[in-house]
Amino acid sequence: MQTLREKSIKDFIQIHVIFGVIAAITLLFPFSAAISGKLLALVIIYNGLIIIEFYGKGYDDWKSIWIFSIILSLLMVLPDWYLAETLGALQFPDDGIPMIGGAIPIYMAGLWTIPFFIIVFIGKEVQKRKSEKVAYGIVSIISILIFILAELTLVYLPSWTATVVGMTGNLAWYIIVPELLLGLSAFFCYNIVKDKQIWMKALGAFIVMIFYIGNASFFYFIIESLLLGG
Repeated sequence: MQTLREKSIKDFIQIHVIFGVIAAITLLFPFSAAISGKLLALVIIYNGLIIIEFYGKGYDDWKSIWIFSIILSLLMVLPDWYLAETLGALQFPDDGIPMIGGAIPIYMAGLWTIPFFIIVFIGKEVQKRKSEKVAYGIVSIISILIFILAELTLVYLPSWTATVVGMTGNLAWYIIVPELLLGLSAFFCYNIVKDKQIWMKALGAFIVMIFYIGNASFFYFIIESLLLGG
């Protein structure tokens, strides 16, 4: 008989395979909807699948990770707005979907939930089976892969565009280290607040978001302003 942990991992894989198929059909087939509308629908579907799963099967760890991830995702609107409006390093298409602060499409408030949930879930499973040290190594690799692939591929939808000097494709050099540290800090913070009340999860997510803004600003200044003179 499968243990609850084994079943949880199997369901995690199944959910993400299902979502991957839905995402491919939604994004690759020539539907008439604007890309922002498609992404908003996918954000709703992903979060809905996760909620149905943990309520339907009693996965308390899923629920805890999702709550932390959705709070952090909502807060990530602030650094996205800062990068777009203050630094001018990022641009989102305005294709009719409501914009937060006049610059950030509403789907961005939930889009970050996807990488955060994946990173934290896998990190916790590795930590349970191996060690905390190995878990941080895996989290580092996953964070780099997810965020860099997103930067390199979503431009072709198009979803967002980097508007800086130092770039490879649509990958802005200044954001690589901040996004690596974002994944690591999210995992580190979740380890601290996972069994705490929701306000503690919110406080932890807020600290992660502020840490990310600081890193993004620092590396933007070093790479774009000092090294490249952008």
